[in-house]
Amino acid sequence: MITFFKHDIVVNRSKDELLSFISASTVISCDRMNYGKKDEFRGSVWRNGFRIALNTYYVNSFASDAVGIVEQVGKDKCRVHLAVGMSEFVLVMMAVWNMGLLFIFMLVLSSCFTNGIAVGIAKLLIFIPFVLIDFLFLRFALYANYKKLKKRMLEILT
Repeated sequence: MITFFKHDIVVNRSKDELLSFISASTVISCDRMNYGKKDEFRGSVWRNGFRIALNTYYVNSFASDAVGIVEQVGKDKCRVHLAVGMSEFVLVMMAVWNMGLLFIFMLVLSSCFTNGIAVGIAKLLIFIPFVLIDFLFLRFALYANYKKLKKRMLEILT
């Protein structure tokens, strides 16, 4: 996992209390029937931590994961080593996609100057939907999901 946010948080709950709360609002990852219906999170919770994502109504490969390692600090306190990020594979695929878009944009831009502006503008108009799709994926599938998950995890843990 590529981590975008990493923080250690002391929670005013015992370790078992916190993990049972997270477990109660988490549906297991392989349950394909309850996307967005049953619980707030999708993932798994184990004895010393969790790995969860928001439970959306659709399959989102861009979804950020929250990974927490929980350790007991006192009688009624625990420390959570929280990391929020995304899969390396998805990040690599997005990097390849964006590098390809940049390369194609450079080719189209250079053809604007060599073949004339009328031909170049037609090629640029074909290129615009791909840039819009890229923007929508980055904004709504990646960033909005990351922001919601990070905000919700901080609400639960503070």
